[in-house]
Amino acid sequence: MAMKQIACAAIPLLMAAMPTQAITVEQLNKQVQQMNKRIAEQDNKLRINGFASFGLVQSDNEASYHRGITDEANFRRYTKAGIQMTFNIDDSTSVITQLVSKGENDFDTKADWLYLKHSFGNGLSAKVGRLRKPNYLLSEFFDVGYAMPWTQPPVEVYGVLEDSANFEAVDLTYDFEIGDWSAYTQFQYGRSETETAISKDLLAFNLSMNNGTLTLRAGYSQADASLKSGTTLATQVAGINAALAATDKSDEQLTGSQLGVFYGLAAMYDDGDLVLISEFNSLTVDTIFPDQDGYYLMGGYRIGQWMPYLTLAHNETTDDDTRNATATGNPAVDGGVAAAQAAFNKEQDRTALGVRYDWKPGVAVKVQYDMVDVGDTKGEFAAVPAEDTANILSITIDTVF
Repeated sequence: MAMKQIACAAIPLLMAAMPTQAITVEQLNKQVQQMNKRIAEQDNKLRINGFASFGLVQSDNEASYHRGITDEANFRRYTKAGIQMTFNIDDSTSVITQLVSKGENDFDTKADWLYLKHSFGNGLSAKVGRLRKPNYLLSEFFDVGYAMPWTQPPVEVYGVLEDSANFEAVDLTYDFEIGDWSAYTQFQYGRSETETAISKDLLAFNLSMNNGTLTLRAGYSQADASLKSGTTLATQVAGINAALAATDKSDEQLTGSQLGVFYGLAAMYDDGDLVLISEFNSLTVDTIFPDQDGYYLMGGYRIGQWMPYLTLAHNETTDDDTRNATATGNPAVDGGVAAAQAAFNKEQDRTALGVRYDWKPGVAVKVQYDMVDVGDTKGEFAAVPAEDTANILSITIDTVF
């Protein structure tokens, strides 16, 4: 209908553009048919998909937890929308972009994806541009709430590299079959830049296999990372370095670029009723910057349109001894060491109870209750909280269209 309206609206323009003596019904019809054909061809080349989440989250702890969740009702933190556009240049080459606007970023819109993809045939394809890092099982759907069971993916795993989820890179992917399994391998090389750090020579490798009900995944990545000067984090680290220089941990100062290594393992089972998902990842970085391990176990069961679920998650730093310098008796030095421990040491356990209701095709409503315990560390709080536990209620409506 829309194309017919466009074509009809164009008739007066076509008539005005043609010499009076040249106008015939046959010529006019041919012009309209050609225009309709061009419009139809463009419609076939361009595909637009979208997603949106509308959320509410609130904690019973006034301390700021994971990017701004407090004891005040927050309607922005989990609210976001995105548009993905795919323009097929031909049967083998396309341009893909994904624009995302998030409430936590004052609804500023940015291009999370912007790349050219080319298929060489026989399962081999390449991408170049701004891509999503393949760090996790659900990396491709990180912002698409509808594609996952929770109100938000587990922060104990997905929060480790959340700020650097996208980067500029080249990607080679090979799809293949092994018996009843479909599989792909993925290699990426690029560069990442966030507000606080720059990662160069970033290499990533990912292997994923699926047999219809079971998905298995293994991934590895590494990069040379350095802090940007003039940022709050850089200033904090400079103070910590000055303190460590006067202790028996002077060789642990964070200076220049450091090699960071990340790997992850994941498995997902989904037979249409029972859903089981688990991921484990590990990050190691030279010097005082924290090494950390994280994992979660999730189980859910579909009952009609409902799916209740339980998630157990854990994250902890594994190199706390790196920052446990022997006391010097100098308040400034010992205070700097304590600041390093407070900034980087963490341990968090979380139990989440939730339910997902698939209201209608493309729309899901979720309610989740999280019980968080960080012991005497900061966990995922912005700083070590006065109370080391928090109960968090979140509600989202997730859509795809």
